[in-house]
Amino acid sequence: MNYESRRITISYLAVIELCKIFDLPQDAPTQALSAGVEKLIFQHGNVQALPKVETAQSTQPNKSALSAMVTNFKGAA
Repeated sequence: MNYESRRITISYLAVIELCKIFDLPQDAPTQALSAGVEKLIFQHGNVQALPKVETAQSTQPNKSALSAMVTNFKGAA
């Protein structure tokens, strides 16, 4: 199975929330934060292994997951 990696940028508030969720120090190494993000995606993002399609497809955001994340951040602020 081939995997692609992607680089993302998250806000400082998202880092604080991630550290709270996984009980990490706020100065946790990048690898620990990456592992936390991956765990959130795979546990809560309804990610399913799909066969790779050879034709080009547009990628649509998971709107319900994004909405839930925004709601959680509003509650934390």
